[in-house]
Amino acid sequence: MADLLENLNERQQEAVLETEGYVRVIAGAGSGKTKFLVSRYAYLVQDYGIDPANILCVTFTNKAAGEMKKRIPERLEMLPERQ
Repeated sequence: MADLLENLNERQQEAVLETEGYVRVIAGAGSGKTKFLVSRYAYLVQDYGIDPANILCVTFTNKAAGEMKKRIPERLEMLPERQ
C-alpha cells in the first residue's frame, strides 16, 4: 500500500484511504486530482478486492478521462498480486 501513497500529499493520502461513501475532490488545475483518483482506484482494487467493474470515477474533462484510462491499467500492473 505504501507505493500507492507515494508522491501524494497528506490530504490526498487521507482521501485515498477513506472507504466510507464517496469522496468529492475540488481542486485547481495541476493539483494532482487525476493522480489521486488513480491511486484511490488502485487502493480499492488491491486492498479491498473490489471488482473494477464496480468503481465509478468521474471527471469533467476529456483530457483527465484519457489520462485515467491510461494510468489506471499501468498502476494496476505495478501492484503486487493480492494474497
